[in-house]
Amino acid sequence: MHNSPRPKVLFLFRELAGYFISCLKELANQNICDVEVVYWPVNAEAPLVLSQLPGIIWTKREDWDPMEYKARDQRGEYRCVVVSGWSDPGYNAFVQSKGLSKRVLAFDTQWQNTMKMRLGSFWMRWKWRKHYNTVWVPGERQARLARAMGFAEAEIATGFYVADLQGIEIQNKDRDSKPWIIGCVARLVHEKGFPESIEELVPLLNQNPHWEIHIWGTGPLKEQMPKHQQIQYQGFAQPERLKKIWKEWDVFILASRYEPWGVAVHEAAGAGLPLIVSDAVGAGDDFVVPGVNGWIIPNGDFSALGNFLKQADGMSSADRKRAREVSLEKAGLINHQQWCKTIKNRID
Repeated sequence: MHNSPRPKVLFLFRELAGYFISCLKELANQNICDVEVVYWPVNAEAPLVLSQLPGIIWTKREDWDPMEYKARDQRGEYRCVVVSGWSDPGYNAFVQSKGLSKRVLAFDTQWQNTMKMRLGSFWMRWKWRKHYNTVWVPGERQARLARAMGFAEAEIATGFYVADLQGIEIQNKDRDSKPWIIGCVARLVHEKGFPESIEELVPLLNQNPHWEIHIWGTGPLKEQMPKHQQIQYQGFAQPERLKKIWKEWDVFILASRYEPWGVAVHEAAGAGLPLIVSDAVGAGDDFVVPGVNGWIIPNGDFSALGNFLKQADGMSSADRKRAREVSLEKAGLINHQQWCKTIKNRID
């Protein structure tokens, strides 16, 4: 029996991101349920600004009282609890306790056909599967892992990561406009392909004086990044500011060595940009049609990145128009309506 007059959903989360908050805003706008969010400290390299939203209660992880929340769950206050991953011992203890809520495991770890992953999935099936009703993941690579963990197809939902496309201005530059801007949004860390991916492009910058690389993001490799008059490092920007930037670019790149998903790929598609990503990027499966609206490079093959950039620069106006159409079409397939519908299905 649920004592709350309105359904209430509890999110036990790790680091918050602007795109997740935009999903919560839509949930509040649709008046589907009340929301409580427990979250880890804001990342100093991506200092997201939180604002108060109607129907949403924010609680820092350090202020979270697990015993109180367990008691609320046992009283039936929460219709659904969504837990981000399995790395927080306190969150794990919560889902192991008895309660009246439906438990949803959310994660972005990709399935890899390795002995370590196979053994890990068997352990997860034995240790954690029984504590969750369903799973919610970004895409198919994660869904494969969910199946290996013992979840049935009807218990797996995709579309957990949704870019906030509202307010993003669509790129519609003239074919011969200068400079020709290569854009990237990523933390400056090894996993994102830095600094080698940009070092590989320096000779091409010298050969193509109309090219510029604009990188938004910061990180520990900032001082190791190549310096060049055609490269601009813009640092971290709040999501609303970034929405005004996409239209200035001609192509988006994300040459990550490790990237479970990559919401920035969704955002770039939502701006109508051609996309060049590595095959490590999970979002590439959903948003890139190779040879039409972008290209996919082998993980770590940064010379291929340069070759595809030359192809992108040489696209005809008709090819660019077709790429824009496909990017926009793909971007619309994963959306806030779908995200809210998944929540609604979990609380009905």
